[in-house]
Formats: sequence, C-alpha cells, structure tokens
Amino acid sequence: MIQGRNLEQFASDIILRMAAERFLEIIREASRRLPDEVKKNDSTIDWQKMIDFGNVLRHAYHAIKVEIVWDIVQKDLPALKSFAVRTIGHG
Repeated sequence: MIQGRNLEQFASDIILRMAAERFLEIIREASRRLPDEVKKNDSTIDWQKMIDFGNVLRHAYHAIKVEIVWDIVQKDLPALKSFAVRTIGHG
C-alpha cells in the first residue's frame, strides 16, 4: 500500500503508481455523475482540479509527473474519502 511509503519509494514502484493513477481516473469519472448540488456541499474538494487532472490521466498520460500523483494521494484522497463517507454513508 501507499501508507508508510515516501515519494521515492512510490516513484520507484511502477505497479503501485499505475494503480494509483487508474484509481484516480476512476474517481474522476465517478465524480462526473454527482449532481452539482451534492458537490457544492463540500468546498474542500476542488472539483475542477479533479476534472482537469482526469483529462491529463486520460489524454496526456505520458506527461504525468509522479510528484503530482503523490501529492494528490497524500493531500486530496483523505478529503474525498471523508466526502464519500458523509454522502454515501459507508465507512
């Protein structure tokens, strides 16, 4: 898993990196199906940034910087998980 790793370890594990990128792509696609009024309930999530990064994952995958993926996993995923738990009710 990603927990307990640092950027260098994450960067050197191609399978983990690819899995994280795919996971982020799936989250982005799922977020497109959320109604805008649901998204407005959480201002801690930058929905536009998520859309933009999803486009990079889909169309410019060759230019993805591992530092950006690492930053998203470390800083943005906890807020997304919290949003999902509050919205859907699963922990």
